[in-house]
Amino acid sequence: MRCIFCKKDSSSSKSKEHIVPESLGNKSHTLPKGVVCDKCNNYFANKIEKKVLELTYFKSLRGRNVIENKKGKIPRIPGFIAIPNIGELEINLNENRVNEVNIEDKELFERMRKGEFKQFYIPHIEQPPLDDINISKFLGKISLEALAQRVMNVENWQNDFIDNESLDPLRNFVRYGKDYSFWPYHTRKIYDEDNSIDSNINDLSSPSQIMHEYDFLIPNKPIIDGEIHRIEDMFFVCAIMGVEYTINLTEKGLEVYFEWLKKNNNRSILMMEKNEFHNF
Repeated sequence: MRCIFCKKDSSSSKSKEHIVPESLGNKSHTLPKGVVCDKCNNYFANKIEKKVLELTYFKSLRGRNVIENKKGKIPRIPGFIAIPNIGELEINLNENRVNEVNIEDKELFERMRKGEFKQFYIPHIEQPPLDDINISKFLGKISLEALAQRVMNVENWQNDFIDNESLDPLRNFVRYGKDYSFWPYHTRKIYDEDNSIDSNINDLSSPSQIMHEYDFLIPNKPIIDGEIHRIEDMFFVCAIMGVEYTINLTEKGLEVYFEWLKKNNNRSILMMEKNEFHNF
C-alpha cells in the first residue's frame, strides 16, 4: 500500500484520514488507514488544516454553530463593544447562548462589570477570503481525498490513482508547495449555514444541519485516445455549512467552470440531479 500524496509505503500507517476535518463537524467522511500515510496526515493537520481553522471566518463559523474540536472545545468568537468602539473581547457559546465572555483588558473588564457597557457585538463574516494559500491547499487536499474515496471500490484503484501524472501538479502543490505559489479556487454562499435537512432522511430523529457535501463536475466529454480517456477539466465542488467551494483538479484554472455556471443559470451541482450536470 502506498500513500496517495507522497507515494511512499504506507502499509504500517495507523491513522484514518478525515476528508473534512473533525473540527468542522465531520465524523463520517474518512479514508481507511494507509490511504494517506501518518506523516502526510500529520502534515495536513498541523501545517494546513490548523491554519485554516484559525482564520477569523472559520473560528467564528465554528463558534457560532457550537462545533467542538477533537478535544471537545468550542472556539471563542471574536467580538467587540461598539458604542464606543473601545475594545475587543471573545465570546464562548454553548447551545447558542453566551456561556463566557473573555476580556484581556482589565480596565475594560471593570467598566463592563460596573455596568457601563451592557451590549457587545459579534461580527458575522459571510464568506472566507478568496486569496488564502492555506485554503487553496486545504481544498486541494480535500478534493484529492474525495476523489480517492470515489474510486476506491475499483480494482487496482490505488496504483492507477498514484501513477496518474495529471494529478501530480495539485498533489505536489498541496503536499510540498511545489511549482505553484497559489492554486485558484472559488467560493460563494448557496444557502444559509443553519439550513436543515428533513428529519426523515437517513432515519434521523430530528432535523440536522447540512455540514458538508461534495461532488465532481466534468463539464466536457473526455478525449478518447485508445483505452485512455483524457479529462481536460475536473472540478471538485463542496459545501461547508452553506458556502460552496470549487477547485479544478487539473491545471486549467476556473474559466471553464465560470462558463458552465453561466450556461446553467449559476445553479450549484449540489442542488442538481447528476444527469443535469453530467449529461454526456
